[in-house]
Amino acid sequence: MLCDAIQAAVHLPLTVGVFGPWGTGKSSFLNICRDMLEQRGIPTIAFNPWKYDDKEAIWHALIQTILTEVADEPEGRRHDLAAKARRLSSTATWLLLRHAAGPLTAGLVDGDDVTTARDAWQSRGVENYRHINHFEADFAEVVQTFLGDRGRLVVFVDDLDRCHGDTAIAVLDALKLFLGEASCVFVLAMDFDVISTAAAKRVDGDQARGRQYLEKLIHFPYHLPEVRFEAVFRQLQDSVVTELRGDPALWQLAEGAFGDNPRRIRRFISALNLTTATLRLHSRPSRDRLMQAAILLALRMRFPDFFRRVQANPAVWVRLDEAARTQNNAGLRQDEVELASAEPALSDLLLTIRPGERSGCSFPSIPTKAQIEVVTQVLTVTGGPGDPP
Repeated sequence: MLCDAIQAAVHLPLTVGVFGPWGTGKSSFLNICRDMLEQRGIPTIAFNPWKYDDKEAIWHALIQTILTEVADEPEGRRHDLAAKARRLSSTATWLLLRHAAGPLTAGLVDGDDVTTARDAWQSRGVENYRHINHFEADFAEVVQTFLGDRGRLVVFVDDLDRCHGDTAIAVLDALKLFLGEASCVFVLAMDFDVISTAAAKRVDGDQARGRQYLEKLIHFPYHLPEVRFEAVFRQLQDSVVTELRGDPALWQLAEGAFGDNPRRIRRFISALNLTTATLRLHSRPSRDRLMQAAILLALRMRFPDFFRRVQANPAVWVRLDEAARTQNNAGLRQDEVELASAEPALSDLLLTIRPGERSGCSFPSIPTKAQIEVVTQVLTVTGGPGDPP
């Protein structure tokens, strides 16, 4: 349906926002859309701003990516297309230099370099400034020449929410400042809350104005539907190590730790399989040992601060487990109270994995320090970093 809307849109440019939290499948969704559009003969370009983060002015990288793809069009469509694209590319570089000492590029080029470049451009006549003043219209002309009768160019921009806030907003600014007349559809994948918060920082932290900025820019919002845990379970259940494949406790652990997030659950299962294979090199681990490894792995990925404390002193786990069960923090130290307050989901998970059998799920006892040391030696290699906040 989204591809149909992109193909049928009359008033261009059009900006589509594909919204969803980290790990919910935005990149996969964009790849599917891109394949479908290309099968319909609609040209597409993919741009990932995360690759350029902190390296150069991001809006410049976006423009240059589009122009490079346009200039690579096979010969015979329009003989002057590459020359026009190169001229615009040169103009975009000048725009980069002109703003380099300002906020868009955080001062990547110093004042002397800007002055030298400016003097060189002035010596080449007023035609250069004509290109700057008419960049938007010239860009639209190049895109139209590239398209011919193909209607529209669809530009996919992924991972905006992985960039620094200023970098992400610079990409959005580029759409308004330089590309506003082109026959393009921009499909932007992002976490709405992350980007609206970044936009709010530009207006004294006003969250409402940050949301308004995005709502004004995005013509067509598309919120990815939630993926139910049952769907993730069906997809991944056969990929788990044999000893735990049908174990309901494992999947209750996964759901309690990672919710419905497909990426996090997939990472957890992959790391667990590797952890199990490594443990097998030294012994034949029991089911309880494997479940302890799974629990420690989930804690390491989901709550790294708690995991580090448990490594040093497993009694922290015992105290927090008791506090979660009784809903009483009297037995906790002050730093543990602060940890429990900062991570309310940790208490819920500890209640889920309490030792014993409940609702058909059997969870092992809290591991001793020696057991933790053995398993964490393996997790150091196989577990990977914790999840981003």
